[in-house]
Amino acid sequence: MGFLNKIFGRRKLVITDPDFGEIQSSVVSGNTVNWVLKKRFFGEEIDVFILGDKEKVSGVQKKVLFNILNDESTIKLEAEKALSDQFDNADLEFESIEKHFNVHGISLNDIGFELTFEQKEEPYYHFNVHFEGNKQVGVSIDG
Repeated sequence: MGFLNKIFGRRKLVITDPDFGEIQSSVVSGNTVNWVLKKRFFGEEIDVFILGDKEKVSGVQKKVLFNILNDESTIKLEAEKALSDQFDNADLEFESIEKHFNVHGISLNDIGFELTFEQKEEPYYHFNVHFEGNKQVGVSIDG
């Protein structure tokens, strides 16, 4: 794999952001870069995916991330309501995020974000809670 990466130039890019420190790329497509950084959220260290270019992360998405990090309790309440509704629809009992899920990551966009949870027990579904601003607007489930 290292040989192919050298031939095709698929090395990870690294930048130093003044707020987040050293950040590594996860995907590079032309000048668009999907950067990944680690943050503590809901008591767990998770991956945060933020777009940018080869020089820096998106300023708009950085503001979205700061809003998320500064309003963690509201986001947790919104996520619990959305996940509880999904459990109710499946005739399952929801106790708490901590009981049923690991926080998997945050993917940012310019108007909100997607907060992904992975079930702690089989069938290990991923529940993606979609937010605009800091209000949940829907849930998708990946098997």
